[in-house]
Formats: sequence, structure tokens, C-alpha cells
Amino acid sequence: MTRARLWAALRVVGYALVLAFLGWQVWRVRHGLGESLRTVGWPAALTAGVLAAVGGVPGFFGWRLLLAGLGSRLSLRDASWLFFLAGLTRYLPGGVWPTVAHAAMARPLRQPPARLAAAFLVSQGLAAVSGVLVGILALPWLVAQSRWWWLLLPAGAAALAPVLTPRLLTRLLGLAARLLRRGGGEGAGPLLPARSTLLGATALMLFGWLISGLHITVLAVALGADAGRALWVGVGGFALSVVAGLCAVVMPTGLGVREVVLAVTLATLVGGPDLVTLVALSRVLLTVGDIGSTGAVLGLLGVTGRRRSAPAPIPVDELEGAPS
Repeated sequence: MTRARLWAALRVVGYALVLAFLGWQVWRVRHGLGESLRTVGWPAALTAGVLAAVGGVPGFFGWRLLLAGLGSRLSLRDASWLFFLAGLTRYLPGGVWPTVAHAAMARPLRQPPARLAAAFLVSQGLAAVSGVLVGILALPWLVAQSRWWWLLLPAGAAALAPVLTPRLLTRLLGLAARLLRRGGGEGAGPLLPARSTLLGATALMLFGWLISGLHITVLAVALGADAGRALWVGVGGFALSVVAGLCAVVMPTGLGVREVVLAVTLATLVGGPDLVTLVALSRVLLTVGDIGSTGAVLGLLGVTGRRRSAPAPIPVDELEGAPS
């Protein structure tokens, strides 16, 4: 058996084990799930769904800001077409596909593939940084479970280092350029946006975490959790769970890893069938909201006319903000 086939087989086994584990958790509390779902109700579920869908919008603008800082100022139409269509590939097995999709879609936009891939990679890094920072909101309740949660504080400080010192992102951008080996020219990889651009993109992503995390708060309160605690633990715990899913690049959208971390953090709010219902509903609402919003954006672009030609890439010497 070749190495590629062995890796594929192991990956299939891994997916099967994760799905079996999640299925067992649902089966274990099956008798209480129906009551938990009735307790949540449609109004709370719809409100949570809207929050989950809208929470991704600031992240889109943060990515667009990074892309402009690297020298590619796409129109709102072109940026939407690229971001939302390429975003669907994160549901494929393996974490490399969104980056590949951003690079592959650069040609019709007449942009350097390495630059688009680099902007996406940096946006993912900043999403993780901001997610860890938002996760600290839940720290007072998490440390009551385990003192290991204190590690969030040094982790948050370390995560901020690339934002405050953009030179630390040079290797990441250079790696993207070397992997793609085209479209950027010499030095296109190491070019960095200004520190103000990184901070602005991080602030937008922080805002996105706060909005999307509120869907957990709404569901938890509907299931009887204390509203004050549900606000901080819900928002912070959700951010930590998604960051953990980002780190599990092999699993599509962090399947399994996100659910386990979310359950661990939310155990201070609800338990038993209510906890399983909350975690499962979160995954369903996020997926439906993600696919629904993507379909709505792409449909709107199709209705309003064909995508206009993209502007030529901005010359390097016209970039605002030299590397720090």
C-alpha cells in the first residue's frame, strides 16, 4: 500500500471514529433530547441562527482589509465572490483546500496567487489570535474546573506577538510564496501590511467572535442557564472551540474537536441532554447559516449581473505602509 493510500485510509478511519463518538453521545441522552429541543423553541433557535450567520461578516471585512494591505484592492463584488465561494471548500476533508481555492481563483481576478493565499493564511492566524483573546472572557469560570485553563493568559500574550510585531509573519507569507512559486515575484511573499492594518483586521475579527458567540448565549439561556454566566462562558467557550477546530486541520471545519471543546467549556452552564442539544444545535445552526449566507451572496451576485473585471494589482511601490 502506498503512503498516499495509507494516509487516506487512516483519515477515513479517523472520520468514522469521530462520527461514531458524536453519535454515541447523542444516543446516550436520546431520551432527553426531545424535551431539550422543545425547551429551546423556534424563536430562540432562529435568533441564534441569525447571530451565527451574521457573525462571519466582520471576518470577511477583516480579510478584505488584509488583502488590501498586501496590495490587492478588490471591489466588494469580487471580494465577496472569492471569499464566499472559496469558503465552501472548508467542508472538504483536509485543511488545505481553502488556501488552494484562494490561490486558484486568483487568475480570473488577475491577482498574484501567492498574495491571495497569504492573505487568507494571515486572516486565519488573526482569527485564532482574536479567538484566544475572546476565550479569556470565560476564564473565571473555566479555572474553577481546572487550573490548566490559566494557560490561556500566556497563550493570549504569545498570540498577540505577531500582531504587534508584523515581522514575525514574514516566514508565513514567504512560505506561501514558495509553495505556489508564481504570481508574486521576488519578495512578494515577505511583504507585510502595516501594523495598523493588522490591528484593524484583528479588531474586526474580535467583533465577529462576539456576535457569533452570542448564539451560544441565546441557546444556553433558553435551556435555563444563568444569563450573566451564559454571556461570558458562551461567547468565550465558543471562540475557544472554533480555534481548537482550526488547529485540527485534518478534520473538515474542526468536526469533533470543536464539539468536544465546546462541551467542556459549556459544562459549567448546562449538563446532560441539554448540553448535547446545545452543542449539536450550534453545529447545525452554524452550518446552515454558513451555507445559507454563501448561497444568498452568490445568488445576489448572479442576479445583479456578471462579475465585473477586477482592477490590475497595485504596484508594490504604491503600497501604503511598508514592512515594520
